Amino acid sequence: MRLPSLDLNLVVVLHALLDERNVTHAGERVGLSQPATSAALARLRRHFDDPLLERVGTTYELTPLAHALQGQLGSTLEQLQDVLAAHPRFEAATAERKFVIACSDSVLAVLGPSIVGAVARVAPRVTLDFQPANRRVVTEPLALLSEVDLLIAPRGLFSLPDAPAVELYHDRWICAAWSDNTSVGDRLTFEQAAQARWVMPFHSLLMASTADAALAALGIDRRCAVEAQSFALLDRLVVGTELLVLTHGRFAGDLAERGLREVMLPVELPPFVELAWSHPSRQLDPAHRWLVDVVTSQARCVDQAADE
Repeated sequence: MRLPSLDLNLVVVLHALLDERNVTHAGERVGLSQPATSAALARLRRHFDDPLLERVGTTYELTPLAHALQGQLGSTLEQLQDVLAAHPRFEAATAERKFVIACSDSVLAVLGPSIVGAVARVAPRVTLDFQPANRRVVTEPLALLSEVDLLIAPRGLFSLPDAPAVELYHDRWICAAWSDNTSVGDRLTFEQAAQARWVMPFHSLLMASTADAALAALGIDRRCAVEAQSFALLDRLVVGTELLVLTHGRFAGDLAERGLREVMLPVELPPFVELAWSHPSRQLDPAHRWLVDVVTSQARCVDQAADE
């Protein structure tokens, strides 16, 4: 592969010019004089064979090509910074770094304590920032990956063939009802499952899940009565009602202690696998590889503890 012969410093100037649309302001932003910025703009115009900035009255407007370039430059510069900032080693004991992990609260409850404990033992100056999953997991997963160090989400929720992912643990879906709910027995019929009203955590995300796909194949389209962006609130939202809920088996724990009971579905739902997804640009970073190793090793410990 041959790269175009363009000084990479000009890419930084181009980013400033397209954002500021003003030669003087762009120069101040990148620390260049007005003549030097004008010269850089001239070189960029020759390289792209496009004016990039066109005067309209007293202001400058972006050309169509400049608009297209502006949409790509932000993420490109971030990835370039990651590449150039890469170091051959990551010294966990002395590193001062913040890692951002996006996941649901059920994943956080299952894996969070062991990840925090492992990091605290070997990397006492590292900061962990667990952020909640949101609709962007489905609508723009690659953009979300560019903003976090790891995204933990189940396989099948989205398709990113170029994004590296590692398996963490397997889990199962369970259906739960309030323990005093007399409208259903220990097992639902197809008709009851279709007519039931559900508490649906992360409703927009779960509609793409293996659980709803399996139910939809049988003609069961769950009717959402309550939507909450949380698994942790299920007991409070279901107790005292005739609503049903699908939740994660590892997270559910002792249902009776939460005033719930398990109800068998008319069909066994396929299990699902939680994966740790990374943006492709992070693969050169040894600190990122260290984080992935910590998360996967703790996931193995959780799996082993559950099997014992």
